Amino acid sequence: MNLANLMERLARLQRPQRLAAYLGAVVLIALIYLLVFFLPKNDEISTLDEQQAEYKRKLAEVEVHVANRNAMREKLNELNESLSKAKRELPNNSEIPNLLKAISTTAKKSGLEVRRFQPLPEVKKEYVAEVPVALEVTGSYHEVAMFFDQLSRMSRIVYVQDVAMSDPDERGDKVYLTVTGKAVTFRFLSDEEKAAEAAKAKGKKKGGGGGGGDE
Repeated sequence: MNLANLMERLARLQRPQRLAAYLGAVVLIALIYLLVFFLPKNDEISTLDEQQAEYKRKLAEVEVHVANRNAMREKLNELNESLSKAKRELPNNSEIPNLLKAISTTAKKSGLEVRRFQPLPEVKKEYVAEVPVALEVTGSYHEVAMFFDQLSRMSRIVYVQDVAMSDPDERGDKVYLTVTGKAVTFRFLSDEEKAAEAAKAKGKKKGGGGGGGDE
């Protein structure tokens, strides 16, 4: 049946029947569109929405990891910079004699009389060793203060501890005093020294669990 015959038959129908036929045709066309075009596209859109949400979630995870990685990298750079600065400020083993000589020279240049300058045994820690020197100097308040200030300005870390001052002694127009204490600097332990200290600490830990001796 061609389109002309179909239109002729529709024209013979009464008005209500023609309207019902037209309405049925519209509904049929809408149903075909729904089944052929809309529903498949709707499913495809839903799938794409789900994929988009998944990609956004993964992107958020990646951004978090990148942010964490950048933060860790910045922290590592800061730690490396601090370590490099500490290494510059701490003398190595071969520099200790020159550093001690510099401390003694600084005392003399400040006008102090150096009565005692005696290196003491090192105190080894986990990574560094304290290098103490017993000091006894005599001079005016100004000279002592100048000496301490010069020590604080040295490129290497040096500080004074256990400071004690004698009763002031007035000589002419100056007041002199005798100062005793320890000038302390540090040095990094060598790899061999660190291994030895670690072994020593491990041995002490193992030996610390023994029972009491005989009475």
